[in-house]
Amino acid sequence: MRLATRTAWAALIAASLSLLAIGIVFRGRFDEILQDRVDSQLEDRAETAPILAAVADRLSRSELVSTVDPARVERDGVIVELGHLPDDPLPNSPTPGWQTVDADGERWRLYTIEVLDVPAPGDRALVELAAPLGDVDAEARKLRGRILVIGLSTAMAAGLVGWFLGRVAVRPLTALRRDTQQLDDSPSIGWQVAHHYGSPEVDDVAEALNVTLARLAEETTERERALESARAFAATASHELRTPLQGALSNLDIARSARADDGNRRAAIGLAHGQVQRMASALAAVRALADAELVDPSWFEPTSLGALAELVAAAVADERRRIPGAGVTIDVRRRDDESIHPLWRDGVGVAVANLVRNALSHGASPGGPSASVVVTVEPWSITVDDGGPGIAAGERGRVVERFHRGTESRGSGLGLTLAGEVAAAHGGSIEIGESPIGGARVVLRLDAPDGQPQS
Repeated sequence: MRLATRTAWAALIAASLSLLAIGIVFRGRFDEILQDRVDSQLEDRAETAPILAAVADRLSRSELVSTVDPARVERDGVIVELGHLPDDPLPNSPTPGWQTVDADGERWRLYTIEVLDVPAPGDRALVELAAPLGDVDAEARKLRGRILVIGLSTAMAAGLVGWFLGRVAVRPLTALRRDTQQLDDSPSIGWQVAHHYGSPEVDDVAEALNVTLARLAEETTERERALESARAFAATASHELRTPLQGALSNLDIARSARADDGNRRAAIGLAHGQVQRMASALAAVRALADAELVDPSWFEPTSLGALAELVAAAVADERRRIPGAGVTIDVRRRDDESIHPLWRDGVGVAVANLVRNALSHGASPGGPSASVVVTVEPWSITVDDGGPGIAAGERGRVVERFHRGTESRGSGLGLTLAGEVAAAHGGSIEIGESPIGGARVVLRLDAPDGQPQS
């Protein structure tokens, strides 16, 4: 049931109950008012009681008896009836006063007066004046009927007025419903209704709805990002695993061949092993990239500069073990800095590992024996320098793209992309330039402009 209809029913019921209560309270009062009018007439007629007591016998035998108002005169146990009295016997009243009796199917009002010394001294008579209440009752019923009709009309009018006022009152809700229905055709980023509808209660509902819509829009965006990341993960995995998987299968087929000698078999197994390792590295990189794209603010922890340096040192140690003999130097600047920064530690560790791995793999000087890498930790950035051939200026903007590999690179093409995603999650960025030691310099900036992680 619509609110306007409920308002109409409420007004109708309220008006009906009010009129019913008034009718119950004043119903008896209507009869009393009309009966008081009859009592007043009987009191006026009471002035003729002595005359009736004196002439009752002669008047009852005259032709004028039918023109007299109904009355009875009792003297010495003898009752003389005058006027048009009911056929049903009326009760005798031994004492003066008022009575209401039923006779001939209607009510009668009786007023008894005591008359003394009429017509002779010492005489005593009771004069009972009577008046039918049939007309009074009929008028009371007619009055009650009129009141009932007026009451019903008033209740219906109240219902119509309530319906109209309900329609006016629900206009803000109607506008809110219309705005809400229009959200179906708008993108989630535009999910919002108006802030003011002319009613404080509806405005409060609109505000709460906007908060909910903002949360739903954010969750929808996150879900779309998750779906896109899942699709990208599948595409990336397919792209990265197709070639090494086919190569590993071919080498394993060679190793299984009965015509292969021990040397060829070991070589094929070694190649297959390397290709499987490449697949494992690619899967790890794709998984880390998916995490970076869907980073959650709850993953960030308050971290000091010293803790960041320890995190970088651990990542460098892991990568150093992969390439024996490589030289990596870690330089931590401004060790006295006591600021605390929210960091996604796992993400930063993976990003640093990828930067150091790239530097170790491609940062050897031409003709040099091994790579030379310098890692510098500052508040709040990490710089990786190598002494290799560097990255050409024309390729610096492209190497951070997914799957883009340098001309001599044999990696997954995701290392710098992952580092860029981790930097973006912190509100920072990745910068590529020339290193003072001759090769490439990659700067991973972790400082957001407002000091807060970006979700």
